[in-house]
Amino acid sequence: MKKSSSRTSNALVTVSLALALMTRTVVAGEYNTDKIGDVLKKSRTDFTLVCAHRGLHDMVVGRNRENLSIRNIPENSRAAIQATADNQIECSEIDLRSNRWGDLILLHDTTLGRTTNVGWENGKPDYDPYLGTGYNPPLLEYAHPEKLHLRTPDLTATTPENLPNLSDALDYIKDNRIAMVLFLDIKDATTARQAWTIVKRHKNAWGVPATKWVYFKMNVSDYATPVEFEKLGIFDVASESGSFRFIPVFFPSFIDTSRGTDNALQNWSAYAKKPYVWATELGMKQYDAKTLSYPLNNIMNAYYALRTSGAPKMIGNYQVVPETKNHRYFWQDGHCCLRLEDWSWKSQYDYGEDSQDLRIDLEWIINVAGGSYSYVITDDPLTAVEALKRANRRNTSVIWND
Repeated sequence: MKKSSSRTSNALVTVSLALALMTRTVVAGEYNTDKIGDVLKKSRTDFTLVCAHRGLHDMVVGRNRENLSIRNIPENSRAAIQATADNQIECSEIDLRSNRWGDLILLHDTTLGRTTNVGWENGKPDYDPYLGTGYNPPLLEYAHPEKLHLRTPDLTATTPENLPNLSDALDYIKDNRIAMVLFLDIKDATTARQAWTIVKRHKNAWGVPATKWVYFKMNVSDYATPVEFEKLGIFDVASESGSFRFIPVFFPSFIDTSRGTDNALQNWSAYAKKPYVWATELGMKQYDAKTLSYPLNNIMNAYYALRTSGAPKMIGNYQVVPETKNHRYFWQDGHCCLRLEDWSWKSQYDYGEDSQDLRIDLEWIINVAGGSYSYVITDDPLTAVEALKRANRRNTSVIWND
């Protein structure tokens, strides 16, 4: 992106983002974050929680691109959090990464090129993820990333919003009287420890500690048991199990780590019973209730049985909405283009394999296993809300302030 063209397009972007970032004029605080926590720990058949993946943001393709109210809003931004609240969605999931100077940044990629103007700021060509050209340095080795600005999702302009850190996001939620829960998608223990220290210092506009509305999400496929996870030292198990809120994420590789499907079921159950675990996320891609022939099916079957006899903690999944111009996905280093089959898993110990990925289908996620998924994380949350309303699963009165 050249300097002259950026300035021209920035004027239009500034107008749209300024509107998104204005203090809300509607009644704030509709949702009660304590009640959201209650239904995470005790799921309901009439309510499915919707979480805006990286906040409610513009996309290169799909329905979000058609929505003028969110046009040009970047992922993992304050504007995306504001848009989530303005559209009465109760949850935003944001990505966190850290560099070697301890900066805790809202960023999905390991690199800065796709989502920021790091090229322009350093007098180099902006990164083009489709061609793989331009400046794309790793966050880990980049000092003062907060000076960078976010690019629009279509990569045609730079927005006025700087690359936010976690404190920026938490302060924004407080200052703008936003009532929602925040899922932190964290990739490593070091970032999680830093984030926990920051979260403990914040509150929302109503004085509710952030520890009561911020939830930590991590893939635990490398940690077969809660004991192994606890050894990471993210929080003090003895004194903070009642305040730390955790959502472990289980992918098919958890089966190999556990050395078999039966052990994986036992280990998932052990996690679910921990007091600091408020929900679990099961990255199941296919389901057959009779043969249980696909990875993680026995865990879903066990959860379905719990749902028929009680109200267990929520279990959720992620809808993999296409994000590139050719309806594919970006790799973690920001380049295009990853396919669904690139996420396929095959056990190295003959415990099974994926043959298809149905997570792209919202209706499948909503209806699989008798509607057992009681939260969905998606880049298209407005469509999810509509679909769940039609299925009589958006009884938001259970999370609404009295």
